[in-house]
Amino acid sequence: MKNKTLNNVILSVMAVILTAMPVFAKTIASPEIKFVIKKFGIAMIGVMLFSVILYIGLAIYNKFFVSEQIKDFKLRKDSLRTPSDKDEAIMMFIAKNKLK
Repeated sequence: MKNKTLNNVILSVMAVILTAMPVFAKTIASPEIKFVIKKFGIAMIGVMLFSVILYIGLAIYNKFFVSEQIKDFKLRKDSLRTPSDKDEAIMMFIAKNKLK
């Protein structure tokens, strides 16, 4: 029991020392790392720019094309009704999809 506690204390101290050592190390920014950071930054700016373009494009599409279709759509009262049994579900599926 005594050895187990002593081992845990030693391992805890070693973990703290080993994780703190990189903090005190001098960082040297090599040209390779700078190149990778610049490349990653450019890629992230591209992702952000493309996301904004997609958002604006979809907003315009919804405003001009989808909203007109929704205004003209008439919702029947029985369109949100759930079928009570299997046969009614099949008949509703055939009717909604206009299958013959």
